[in-house]
Amino acid sequence: VLHEPLIDEDPVFINTCTERELRKRRKRKFSLWVRQCTSTGFICQNKPQLHSMVAKQLCQNLSGRNSIIFTGPSITSLNLYQEFEKQEIYCCGLLSTRKSDCTGLPQCMLVNPESPQQRGQSRSMMRGNTSLISWYNKGHFRFLTNAYSPTKEGVIIKRKSGEIPCPLAVEAFAAHLSYICKYDDKYSKYFIFHKPNKTWQQVFWLTISIAINNAYILYKMSDAYHVKRYSRAQFGERLIDLNH
Repeated sequence: VLHEPLIDEDPVFINTCTERELRKRRKRKFSLWVRQCTSTGFICQNKPQLHSMVAKQLCQNLSGRNSIIFTGPSITSLNLYQEFEKQEIYCCGLLSTRKSDCTGLPQCMLVNPESPQQRGQSRSMMRGNTSLISWYNKGHFRFLTNAYSPTKEGVIIKRKSGEIPCPLAVEAFAAHLSYICKYDDKYSKYFIFHKPNKTWQQVFWLTISIAINNAYILYKMSDAYHVKRYSRAQFGERLIDLNH
């Protein structure tokens, strides 16, 4: 999945900030994009850039491997997907009329139908191998994909409402993004936060945090984890002890 990792500011630090300091911090906001494995949570690459340029750089070593990548609205575009398809990289992404580059997409699929929609109802248009899917679930969601057939059906399982029918592309997108949410829930609280004066310092500490989380994921996949099981917090403490 190509996405921006969740970066929650330390609430203790935020509560001590003056209004002026908070305004200054907003000006120094940066965007860091990563390519992340959805089965382990391991972050393979990161780039402090934006949109299609970062997508191309993060996927350079996937060419010819029939990989499927999942993208958020700011990366999803027909031109990018067509370019990736030539390299045997296939895509599935959420599309937004506000955030996405909608060049070349049929206008009739970008507007909501006037007639009321039932939950789970979908419609699609296909050109070549690329499909634009509109799916309704208490709101209209659009997906662009050249990795899944629009005729193949899937299902989204909700705790309260049970199974909601959807195209397979929607099910796959939701499943892969749920792994990323689990990573954020489990590891984002271990990001290192200081009071950096410069943007590069924020990037530095975030990168260190990602490296430590990656090291813990590799440790959990190794034989050493079955010999001595450390939690993520204990693993961090061990790293500190080893460096003293």
